Amino acid sequence: MRFRFPFFVIVAVLALYLAGCTLIQPPPTPAVATLCPTCEPCAVCETAAPCPEVAPQATCTPAPTYTPYPTYTPLPTYTPLPTYTPPALVVTVQPETPRPTPTVGLKVTVAPATAAPPAAAPSVVSSGAVEILPDPNVAPPLAVIVSANQLLEGYHHKVSGFLRNDGDQNYTGLGIVATFFMSDGRRYGPIKVDAGCLLIAPGEVCPFVVEATSKDLVSVILHPEGRPTERGRAPVTVSVTGHSRDSVGYVHLTGRITNDNPFTIRNTTVTGALLDAAGAIVSVDSVVVIEMVDPGQSAAFEVVIPYVSYSSYQVYAQAEPK
Repeated sequence: MRFRFPFFVIVAVLALYLAGCTLIQPPPTPAVATLCPTCEPCAVCETAAPCPEVAPQATCTPAPTYTPYPTYTPLPTYTPLPTYTPPALVVTVQPETPRPTPTVGLKVTVAPATAAPPAAAPSVVSSGAVEILPDPNVAPPLAVIVSANQLLEGYHHKVSGFLRNDGDQNYTGLGIVATFFMSDGRRYGPIKVDAGCLLIAPGEVCPFVVEATSKDLVSVILHPEGRPTERGRAPVTVSVTGHSRDSVGYVHLTGRITNDNPFTIRNTTVTGALLDAAGAIVSVDSVVVIEMVDPGQSAAFEVVIPYVSYSSYQVYAQAEPK
């Protein structure tokens, strides 16, 4: 007798078999972690897929290197000026009181003063106040002639005189460089003053005044300045028509210049000088009349001079040919 299993038994057994195969199937192999060398910082990727781009971290910038301050260099040591050593043989120049004679090209007008000096005018403490030392840098043919050497109140020194042309050609750029010295040899100055003349021809003179205020001045060197020139000069006639003193300390000399030449003149220089009773110059100033003056014509001028006590005045005038 053949044994037959029922059909449903066969189906059940097959189902149990398939279920067992499924239960005993080995687990799936897990994904292996992979290090991503391109990620910053290094990250562990969950899959083998490429790492996403990660913005790089900012680069560290080191602090700047410290630079020390430069080494302090002290200022150079002050070297005083050399002390003046008077010469072994001192030559004293005697003051002169020249009365220059009018020459061709330089007209001089002398007139008495009518204005009385004020009560508060500075008084002369002494004459011959400073010693006039010989000029070590002789500048021929220009010569310095001293007419007044005074010490006034308040340690105010005034040295005045004339610059004279002893050469044979005209000189311009005229002036005086005065270097004073104290009793201990210290130098005071130099002080440069311009002479009030456009130029001086051979034999002519031009007035100057040098002033210095300081204690203990004992000597001075007066050095003339000037240079030869081809510029010509023309004579003019000068007449003073007005003479007054204002309330602020100036003397006004007014007048006219006349061209007696057969040619036109220009740049007429008019210099006014105040003189004391001895004829020494005590104050000086000048003005330039720049207008053209034709032959036979005239032009007005006004010279304003710092006031000091004076007895008379002089006016010098000269011009250039056009």
